[in-house]
This record gives sequence, C-alpha cells and structure tokens, in this order.
Amino acid sequence: MINLPLLRPMLATSSKPYDSEEHLFEVKWDGYRCLSYLEGKNTVLYSRNGIDLTGKFPELAGLHVQVNSAPAILDGEIVVFEKGKPSFTALQSRGKMKDLKMIGRTAMRRPAVFIVFDVLYAGGKNVMDLPLERRRALLDQIVAGGKEIVISQYVNKNGLDLYSACVAQGLEGVMAKKLGSAYLSGRRSPYWQKIKHTRETDLVICGYQHSSAGGGLGSLVLGGYREGRLVYQGKVGTGFSRREAEVLLEGLRKLELSGGTLKVPQEEKQRTIFVRPLLVCSVDYLTTTSEGYLRHPVYRGVRRDKLPEECHAVGI
Repeated sequence: MINLPLLRPMLATSSKPYDSEEHLFEVKWDGYRCLSYLEGKNTVLYSRNGIDLTGKFPELAGLHVQVNSAPAILDGEIVVFEKGKPSFTALQSRGKMKDLKMIGRTAMRRPAVFIVFDVLYAGGKNVMDLPLERRRALLDQIVAGGKEIVISQYVNKNGLDLYSACVAQGLEGVMAKKLGSAYLSGRRSPYWQKIKHTRETDLVICGYQHSSAGGGLGSLVLGGYREGRLVYQGKVGTGFSRREAEVLLEGLRKLELSGGTLKVPQEEKQRTIFVRPLLVCSVDYLTTTSEGYLRHPVYRGVRRDKLPEECHAVGI
C-alpha cells in the first residue's frame, strides 16, 4: 500500500525558443505525463489527472527495483517508441486497451519506457524545495537505470540549438527549466516553459460534421471566446482514432441543438450539426489564417479539467 502523499505534477507555461544561462533545456517527450510512486515492492503510476495507469503498462511495474532510494515519487513521461521516435498514436492505443492478454502481448512487442526528469520524494523525504539542479543530481544517484526507466538528458544555455535539433528530428519540442527553482506540485509556473514547434490551444467543441465516407465522425467544429461570445476557429478532422471518433460521436449526439451556437462560414452551415458548447478539446496547429482559422490543426484529446469559458479564441 502506498503511504506517500498523492500529488499533482508541476505544469509549464508556453514560450518561444531561446538561449539562457539561467536554464537547462531538455527534449519535450510526447507521452503520458506520469508520477511514479515507488514504495516497498510496489510501483504505482498516476496520470496528470490522478488516474491509475499501472494496469495499462505492466512492463513498468518493476520500476521500484531500479530505484535505490524508495519510498520515492518520480516525475516523468510514459513513452512508446516507433522507429526510434516517440509515437503518441501507439501510446494512445496502449492507453485504451482493456483486455489483459492484449495488454500483455503489446507490452512485450512494443514496450513503454518511463523517461524520468524530476524527483519529488526520495528515501521517504520531501525534496521538492531543493533547487532544480540538486534534484537532477539526486536523480542520477538514485536511478540505477534499465530498459524500462531512463533519465532525460539536458543541456545548459543552448536552448536554440536543442530546439533546432528537435525540430529536425520531428520531435515535439523542448522544455526550459529555471535553475535554482523549486518543484511546485499542481501549479503552472514560468519556472518551466514548453517550447513546441507547433502551437497548442484549447477550444470548445461547438458542433461536428459527418465523414464523407459514411455516417461516422468527420470533423469537430471549434470555437473560442472573444469578448464574451464564441467565434469560429475552424475544424479539426485528424488526430483521433476510429474508436475515439466513435466515443466522441456518441457523446456529441446527446448534446445536439436545433440552432447554431456560433457563426460559421456559409459553406459549412449545411454540413454542421451544432451541439451545446460544453466540451473542451486540445488542438495542435501551425498558425492561423487571415480569417483567424486554425491552419493544419490536429486533435489531441478532450480536456475535462477546463471550462469552456476559459478557452480564448486565437488569431486576429
């Protein structure tokens, strides 16, 4: 049984690329954010929102054996690699599996890795107030390492070079972390900054359109608030799996409205089925068009921890 306190991970703000002697820079891994609780003969994995992920990733159930300072809490990302690069699609597939035999077979064929980048508790003691560089040094001391757990490497000062290298390799981006900073559990702080080569935003699902190939989900119609009203931000039709599209469509049908909740372009009116603007989703995009619509958006998932009114329109 885990006796360590249940905590939430520290969160980052967004930034553009930069160099700094006051920061360390590391790869932003495209995975599931996870706090690993290691105590006695147990490893328990909790998601950012406190969901127990342990059963989804049985290959990570022995992390406590590879850390020599339990009881401990480590912060990191669960990542699945394909051809040497993180694959969020493969990870999502793992996360949705329920059949234990299928989970076991997939874990052997395409195992997940826990990439650790911070320590909150070590030897049963709270170390969150230690400066970042001391926590990173402590990680090197306590993590024995193995194929299931890897310490995220970092560079000092040269954030721009690392960012360029990540973009060239098709990686998600870079994390910048302020030297001397404490770990602020559950808080979003500029001490940590995420630098992505794609932009991200959270928007309200205001409607949907059927797929041209049939009656399934083709795209989500998105809106954001500007001066108290929802404005059209475009559509997103990629990023969700077939199963995720089915679940989304089932939920959206229960929220259907006879009238629109926002003004959409004339060519989109007949195809759009409007819904009550209650669901929020995260979207990656490159930039916005001159009209303020998202360019090359990719659906990333539903945000159940955010209210629609918190979603501000981007562009223009």
